Amino acid sequence: MSKVNISRRLFIGASVYFVTSPVWASIFNTTNSLSVYSQSGRFFTARELTILTDVAEIMIPRTELPGATDVNVIGVLDALMLSWAGKETKQRYKFIVKQIDLISQSSFRVKYQSASKSDRESLIIELDKQAFAERATELSRSYRKLKEMIFHIFYTSEEANPNFMLVPGTYRGDIIKEEVDAYNEKGRTV
Repeated sequence: MSKVNISRRLFIGASVYFVTSPVWASIFNTTNSLSVYSQSGRFFTARELTILTDVAEIMIPRTELPGATDVNVIGVLDALMLSWAGKETKQRYKFIVKQIDLISQSSFRVKYQSASKSDRESLIIELDKQAFAERATELSRSYRKLKEMIFHIFYTSEEANPNFMLVPGTYRGDIIKEEVDAYNEKGRTV
């Protein structure tokens, strides 16, 4: 049996690429235009999935292109919490969900799930502004990390980016132009 050399980059890339994520049942609340999840994910509770899915959809709404919900961004994030995330990352995502709910309660006197769609949108827009203006707080860091991950999952999905190709193999900084041309002729990157 030959020894297989798997680099850290290949391992991380492959594990992110092959994450499977279920689609959970939700009920659409027509009163405030919110999909409310009735079951918990592998990591996040049903309440947390509801908040995260709404936040992701506010960040990346469906237009003529798919939105975050169409791509199941939060389903993938939930799966990544078990396959990729360390303790600090898990705590960070739990923290930001709790903070969003607390901000809703202090701003609108209702839990996030009960807030109107316009209130939820204004909350996320304001949180986004503050997170990039005051970068030193834990709330700010956690929000920016969540936003970064939501956009990363979205833009690496087949629905949002059919031409995305996970770069296999290891980094080779010494490749020459002729090798690049040969790879491109074959439609490959390695």
